[in-house]
Amino acid sequence: MSIEETDPPAARSAYEAALKADPNHLEARINLGRLLHLDGRLAEQNKFIGSRPAEPFLVFNLAVLLEDLGREPEAIIAYREALALDPQFADAHFNLARLYERARDPKSSLRHLLAYRRMMDQGA
Repeated sequence: MSIEETDPPAARSAYEAALKADPNHLEARINLGRLLHLDGRLAEQNKFIGSRPAEPFLVFNLAVLLEDLGREPEAIIAYREALALDPQFADAHFNLARLYERARDPKSSLRHLLAYRRMMDQGA
């Protein structure tokens, strides 16, 4: 078991310390953002993520946050940005398919669902 599972507050503190020492520490940014999201601390996560980073996992996390805040049009944009950075990001395709379905855009929904299925069939 990881410290994230056994002691989430200690894990958050460790990630915050890592970011204080190196604000560009990618893994710490990703993991701290995820822990804040899991805790329902969406406002903190939003401040933590800040502007659009040029890293697919951070942009994806931002998209999930926007979706959870009910800002689905902005989430679609962020998922598309994550895919622009990594076209093989299967989860971004899946989430886009769901959002496009809700937005009544079946063509876009199907396109992303098929991309997701192709990746899953290829073991991505």
